[in-house]
Amino acid sequence: MTEHRPLILIVDDVSRNLQVVGSFLREAQYDVAAATSGRQALTIAEDVDPDLILLDIMMPDIDGYETCRRLKASEKTKEIPIIFLTAKTAEEDIVHGFELGAVDYITKPFRRQELLERVRVHVELRRSRLELARLVRDKDRLFSIIAHDLRGPLGSFMSIADYVAENIDELDLEEIKPLFREMRQTTRNVYALLENLLEWSRLQLGTITYQPSVFSLFSVVAVVESLVQAPLQQKQLTLENLIGEDIRVFADKQMISIVLRNLVSNAIKYTPRGGRISLEAEKDTFGSRVTVHVRDTGVGMGEEMQKALSVGAQVSSMPGTEREKGTGLGMMLCREMVMRHGQTLQIESAVGEGSTFSFTLDMAE
Repeated sequence: MTEHRPLILIVDDVSRNLQVVGSFLREAQYDVAAATSGRQALTIAEDVDPDLILLDIMMPDIDGYETCRRLKASEKTKEIPIIFLTAKTAEEDIVHGFELGAVDYITKPFRRQELLERVRVHVELRRSRLELARLVRDKDRLFSIIAHDLRGPLGSFMSIADYVAENIDELDLEEIKPLFREMRQTTRNVYALLENLLEWSRLQLGTITYQPSVFSLFSVVAVVESLVQAPLQQKQLTLENLIGEDIRVFADKQMISIVLRNLVSNAIKYTPRGGRISLEAEKDTFGSRVTVHVRDTGVGMGEEMQKALSVGAQVSSMPGTEREKGTGLGMMLCREMVMRHGQTLQIESAVGEGSTFSFTLDMAE
C-alpha cells in the first residue's frame, strides 16, 4: 500500500501567488489546496487536515497573524505546521509569527528551491511527530495490556489452582468441575491474547510483510471455524460459512486468517447464547473483487463506538454477553491488516440489532 501524497494548503489573496506556489508544489509531487482568505482557510483546514499550511500575512478581512492564532486555538488544527509567506523581514514581525505558533517563514518573491526545501523539512517533521505519538500510544496500550489484561486472568488462574491444590482432599468431583472449566476458559483467553500481542508487536516492528498469494477463502474460513468450536458450543451459537468454494482471492493468507479469526471471535463474544454468526462473500459487478462480511445477531454498538473503531482510536473493550473480557487489540489488528491490503474495515451496526464487519479483497485471476 503506497503512502498518500502530502497535502499543502496555500493561503493568499493574490491569485498569481497561488498559481506560482501551487505549480512549484505540484511539480514536486504534493497535493495542493488553496484559500484566498483567512476565514476560508480556517474552514478548509478543518475539513481536509493538510500536512502543512503556507500562510500569507497581509490579507484583508483577517490577516495571517489572526488566522494563525485561530488555527492554533482549535483542537482540530493546532498541530498543523504553519509557514508564513511574507514580504515583511523586520525582526519583530518574524518573532511575532513564531510567538503565534508558526514553524518557519518564506520571504517574497519566492525562490523555488528554498520554498520546496522548507516545505519538505516541515512535512517530514510533522510525519515524524505523528509517528512518534502513535508509537507512544502503542507503548502505553501494550503496557496496559500486560499490566491489566494479562495479570488479571493469570492471577485468577493462580488463585483457582492454589485453592484446588490446598483443598484437593476435601473437594469432590462435582465441586472441581466448574473450577477446571473456568481455568480452561482463562487459559484460552490468555493464549488468544498472547497470539494477538505477538502479531501486533511484529506489525509495529515491521517484521510482518505483505506477502500476497492465491488461496481459497472458503478453506481459510473452515480452519477458523475449527479453531472456535469450543466457544461456539459453549454459547450454543451457529456459525455458517456461506462463502462459495470457488472464491479464490489474491491476498496475504496469514493476515486474512488472523483478521477472520479475530472478527469471528469478536462476534462470538458479543452474540447472546443461541445466536447466529455468518460469513459471506459478495463479488463486485466485474468479478474482480470480493467483499467479505462477518455478520452476527449480537448486541450491536452505537455510532460513537463504530467511529472510534473505524479510525483506530483507543476504546475500552466492553465485556461480552457472558462477561467475556477483551482488550480491543484484536480489532486493532484487523484494522491494520486490512489496511495493509489497501482497504478499510467497514462497520455496520445498531444497538440490539447485531453487527456486520466487512472488507474487500482482490479476486485471483
